[in-house]
Amino acid sequence: MLRLQKHLLPLHRSTSPIHLSLQRALLSIAAAASSSPSHFAAEDYLVTTCGLTREEAAKATKCFSHWKSPANADAVLAFLTGPALGLSKADIALLVTKDPRILNSSVDNNLRARLDGFRSHGFSTAQIRSFVRASPCAFRTFNIDAKLGFWISFFGSPDKFLRITRRNFYLVYSDLDKVVKTNIRLLQERGLSVQDINSMCVTNPRLLTCYPDVTRAVLMRADELGVPRNSFMFRQAVKTAAGLGPETMASKLKMMSKTFGCSDAEVARMVQMNPLVLTSSMERLQRVYEFLTKVVGVDAKYIQGRPTILMYSLERRLAPRNYVMKMLQEKGLIRKDLSFYSMVTIGEKMFYSRYIHPYKDVLPGLASAYASACKGRIPT
Repeated sequence: MLRLQKHLLPLHRSTSPIHLSLQRALLSIAAAASSSPSHFAAEDYLVTTCGLTREEAAKATKCFSHWKSPANADAVLAFLTGPALGLSKADIALLVTKDPRILNSSVDNNLRARLDGFRSHGFSTAQIRSFVRASPCAFRTFNIDAKLGFWISFFGSPDKFLRITRRNFYLVYSDLDKVVKTNIRLLQERGLSVQDINSMCVTNPRLLTCYPDVTRAVLMRADELGVPRNSFMFRQAVKTAAGLGPETMASKLKMMSKTFGCSDAEVARMVQMNPLVLTSSMERLQRVYEFLTKVVGVDAKYIQGRPTILMYSLERRLAPRNYVMKMLQEKGLIRKDLSFYSMVTIGEKMFYSRYIHPYKDVLPGLASAYASACKGRIPT
């Protein structure tokens, strides 16, 4: 621009209309050459065509400094929104925001091949869309054959893989050999089967993708709870240890001893019977404990022998079923010494068949009263 302006300086000294016209034209060309139209065009394109905000588009334009035209991006968007995948405008905005370089992809050499790769592992078009929404950064880049080949075999179906990926997108990024398979081996060494590990991933999806040293620490804390490794409850102990740090776990054990008025050994036995009791907040445990001792009328020893009762919802399970039990006992329809625990632990269908339907003639309003109680409206 500067060099061209120097060449044009003599023109300023001339008053010829032709010279002035030529000067303006050349200056215009020079200004156009020195500006960055591709940058501004790319930013506008990302906003108007892809649905990005101006701020998001400004961050993404560095990926498109080489753009001469939007032809390739148009082809990519046509493919992604077309019948092959059917992404919505919102999907495109998310995908391009998270991975703007996807607009530089080759439809034939990259994108079409990736869709074929997903489908070869049993993914439907709708499931591929779900993957894009769950892990937009990984759609273009991750190793489909290696990663999907392992995870679909491990989880058994694309649906389960997607369900867990929504909660932990590191599944598609973690190193299979150094991280995932090492964690599986560590869990198996503690007596957990592949089926156990698979089931645990539903509630603790990060268990397989954290660093192996973290997994070792989790397993050590699970062992410290005293649950036998070959028992079903050891799986629950691992789940509990995975969700609680060592300080939190120690604090909860101490608080339980204080709240329930029992010794450390008695608390330890409760935890061994059901480690998941540690995952409840102390406020919730205290409310349930007070309800059981003051309203239901059971003592601390009763609860210590049945710690699972502390896990049920006070509003949706314990209070409504206690109401039914009291009503039936008052009418002499069930034994006074019937265990409350036996009424709490059965499923809803069984509860109705045992304690509601047989007494519909004697207590015609019992079913509706129980339904109201389950919604938080205990009849008085």
